[in-house]
Amino acid sequence: MAIEAIVRKKRGRYVSYEISGHASSGTGEFEFDVVCADVSVLSITTANNIYKMAKVKPITKMEDGYLYVEVPISIPNKQEEIVQFLFQAFVNAMEDVIEEYSQYVHLTIEN
Repeated sequence: MAIEAIVRKKRGRYVSYEISGHASSGTGEFEFDVVCADVSVLSITTANNIYKMAKVKPITKMEDGYLYVEVPISIPNKQEEIVQFLFQAFVNAMEDVIEEYSQYVHLTIEN
């Protein structure tokens, strides 16, 4: 099974991301655990930093193997800049993970 990551943009700005699945073969192999840990750390840290650094409380939903994060539509410009920076850093880091583990992680950016 693979991890599916969807990042959504509206009118040229990042507005949400969604992570689902597990990179697991069911064997508990180290490589799969590393991929899950990478994606988990990136996605949760991004959500936490949206709150801590941009002072924007994201809408979140988390279940086993699933995370959804969305930012409000109207936020002040300075906060918006920080949020967009954090989203872009998230996308860049996910692309780095995919370079190494493309068979286990897929990223889609929806406009």
